[in-house]
Amino acid sequence: MHAPACTPVADLVGLRARLDDLGRRRIAALERPAVVLSPAERRQLEAMRFDLAEIERHLARLEAG
Repeated sequence: MHAPACTPVADLVGLRARLDDLGRRRIAALERPAVVLSPAERRQLEAMRFDLAEIERHLARLEAG
């Protein structure tokens, strides 16, 4: 059995999909009114926003070539 060939383009596409999914999950967690987040959980989600933005910028540079 052979592993699928990984190319830089395929890697970028996979990373973009994962990043988009994480962003959607973070927003969904913040928008759930029935869930009361502790201050620590809210800080963690806010830190995640900064991490995702940093990754987004780096990925955009890689995609630009």
